[in-house]
Amino acid sequence: MDMRAILSGIAIGLLAVPVFPHDRDPPETQRAQERLEREQDRAAQRAEERAARFERDRSRIEEREVREPAKAAEDLAKLEADRAEDEAKAAEDAEKAEADYEKELADEAEDELEDAAELAEQSDDDSLERGSSAEIRDIADGERAEHDERGFPVRRGEVFALDVPEGVLVQIQRSGYRIIERTRLEALDRDLLRLAAPSGTSATLARDRLRELAPGATVDVVHYYGMDLTAGSKPHKTRERTMPTRANESFSVGVIDTAVVSHQALAKARIVPWSEGATPQAQARHGTAVASLLASAGRPTIYSANIFRGPADRPYTSAEVIAAALEWTLLQGAPVINMSLAGPRNAILDRLIRDAVKAGKVVVAAAGNGGPTAPPSYPAAVPGVIAVTAVDKDRRVYRLAQRGRHIAVASYGVDVLAAEAGGNLARFTGTSFATPVVSAWLGRCRATGADASACRLQLRKAAKDLGTQGFDETYGFGLIE
Repeated sequence: MDMRAILSGIAIGLLAVPVFPHDRDPPETQRAQERLEREQDRAAQRAEERAARFERDRSRIEEREVREPAKAAEDLAKLEADRAEDEAKAAEDAEKAEADYEKELADEAEDELEDAAELAEQSDDDSLERGSSAEIRDIADGERAEHDERGFPVRRGEVFALDVPEGVLVQIQRSGYRIIERTRLEALDRDLLRLAAPSGTSATLARDRLRELAPGATVDVVHYYGMDLTAGSKPHKTRERTMPTRANESFSVGVIDTAVVSHQALAKARIVPWSEGATPQAQARHGTAVASLLASAGRPTIYSANIFRGPADRPYTSAEVIAAALEWTLLQGAPVINMSLAGPRNAILDRLIRDAVKAGKVVVAAAGNGGPTAPPSYPAAVPGVIAVTAVDKDRRVYRLAQRGRHIAVASYGVDVLAAEAGGNLARFTGTSFATPVVSAWLGRCRATGADASACRLQLRKAAKDLGTQGFDETYGFGLIE
């Protein structure tokens, strides 16, 4: 039997299987097809080598046939038997190649259908809306949220500001604003002020008037943020029971996310929870998965700040909670801060995050899963933040990953093994599951004594170029493993 004919027939038959198109790189040949073609070439080469070896062995036996007819007949029979066995094994390998290829195509089709279903649930015209305010517009309906000019939800009748002078504060109160809370952010040397808007005034109008009254202060509305743009698709069950460990170094990372619960995958990690976020009803699935990915990269101390509240299927948070969590992680001395949330740009959070970066901290954030045409999500797009996108095992960008000039690097974030809060493991997909790989890399770098600038430079040098040569808006500087 001709092995080249066997595999060629398989390839021709399988090429008739419909393949869903991808918006991933590379756009030309499917990688599964490329692997099949490589196996086809290798199998054909092995078949030719076996055929040549068979002819040589048969010639040697036939030369002895006159002198030793009985022995030669026995050897020829054995040679034929070996040949039949080799052909059977080759046919078995060919069937396995076919089965593997069909499975890959089926998996791709299933992924496409799942994503299509998710997109359809989000909007009738989500090609324009996914990743915009429409994605999180209703997340804080339970708190009667207002909406800003772009449609993003904000806290009703409230604004907040940084560093309002005392003299101006008196004037602000006379204008109808009421102080809700004053907080001293020691780590960043800032004063945060929460204010109720004058009666009958919307949050956005109160913000604009406050900017006029306090031109030297940083002022904004209190935006809400969700996980919809970073958590990706729903996790899938797996039979695997243990997570691989890639390193054994100790390092520290602050994680601003959901809560983290005890899990066997976190046995080597030290979890330090933020007391203000430790509520009995706290959501824990996402944060536990992120923490387990950090733990698989060494022996981390994880400063875990749960910032989310609300229903399990749509948890949300607000800007003043994020500010308080950032302050706490900085006070703990975390050199790297991992953030898995997405939403609108907010002047207060912008200022605080840039202050943290200026103070020598490394802030790493998920790029978001709003789709390749969605506008940038924040805090990933804040200047100085390391924005991380996700790729699959074949190094193709996740089809829903957001893109742009702010993307710094990529890492594996499609169908990755991580801890489930219930005690098992599962397969997770989304840019927020690529982010902890980069945070762990930077955490280990900082643990060597290198400063933030040196580690950022080393990260760039360590990235393996993907996509267009050099930096690009899909993969940034490349893959971090």
